[in-house]
Amino acid sequence: MAEKKTNVVNWESQGPDDIIYTYEYNDLRTLTSVTVPEHAVALFIRDGQLTGVLEPGRHSVMSSNIPWLTKLYQIALGYKETPFKVQIIYVSLKMFNGRWGIRGMIKAAHEYDVPITLMANGDYQFRVKKEDIAVFFTQIVGGMSAYSTGDVNAFMKSFINEQITQQLTEQYYMDVYTNLERASTSTKVLIEPYFTQRGIELLALKISELRTTDEDMEKVFQYLQFSSKNGEAFKKYAVMDRMADAIGNSEGGAAVGTGMLLFPQMYQQLQQQQAPQQPSGQVPKVLCPYCGTPNEYPYKYCGNCGKPSPQQQARDDIGSPTAVQQQAAYSAAPTSAGGQKKFSVCPYCGEDLKGLAKTPKFCPFCSEQLN
Repeated sequence: MAEKKTNVVNWESQGPDDIIYTYEYNDLRTLTSVTVPEHAVALFIRDGQLTGVLEPGRHSVMSSNIPWLTKLYQIALGYKETPFKVQIIYVSLKMFNGRWGIRGMIKAAHEYDVPITLMANGDYQFRVKKEDIAVFFTQIVGGMSAYSTGDVNAFMKSFINEQITQQLTEQYYMDVYTNLERASTSTKVLIEPYFTQRGIELLALKISELRTTDEDMEKVFQYLQFSSKNGEAFKKYAVMDRMADAIGNSEGGAAVGTGMLLFPQMYQQLQQQQAPQQPSGQVPKVLCPYCGTPNEYPYKYCGNCGKPSPQQQARDDIGSPTAVQQQAAYSAAPTSAGGQKKFSVCPYCGEDLKGLAKTPKFCPFCSEQLN
């Protein structure tokens, strides 16, 4: 048995997420009353055109204080339509929440315009503007095959994803990543006019998460390290670290020999690059690449461990004195009260040692052991 029609039109069973509702019948009888909820408006549609809008309250089709409604009824009578054909669509003016999510490409960072994958998601809030309800119908609802909340939600999700993608892909990944709050605000400001043109007010927009693939993140991370203030030093340290691994894993002597020649030289260059400028009148010092002891620059051999400086090692092809000469020179040196040898001149190379605060373990000029 068919459901009996009534002379009362209202929004039945409205859910919290319902944006629009279309009355199931498209014919109005004489003296039909239309009830509009406080948070909504009712649109009267005839032949696909917006004829009028009813404010919240209870209205009669024959009401004389609604000129457009009376005129609509009179037109219908002229066509001898009783009841006359008209479609009623309710539109909610409440605030609605939505989720968005995008995937695209974005430039990595300033001076590093390599495109990387962009994946982002977040929340937004919106409402239909009452003063622009005609614009909302014309730009959005009027073009739909069926007037339903599902269609409106699908449009909103597609539309906001398109606008956010367009705005974020014109920025730099690291700028957005390092300040999501600022990026959320600026993106909202940029896309808000496009919603206004469609009768919608964008109340809030939040970027909750922004990320890229692990591979692209590694590229960005390496770029930021290498382009930083100490980026050059970082690169050389990375090379030295790989050299050390190669030397440690090699079975032959070639890699060890090459490493012994190159590794100290690279270390010394890093020390010289990173060493702060010394005040005038002071002798600069550099660290021994073997034991880390400061030595006056330039030096030939470390005064603590006796190992050659990188420069000295590269040109040191002359053998040290014979064991007999070393023993004779060492025995001739005076002995201090503590039992240690005290030298004013190196007994092996003849260099003056009087300028040193104390006799070092090894001669800083020839690397022979003194104590």
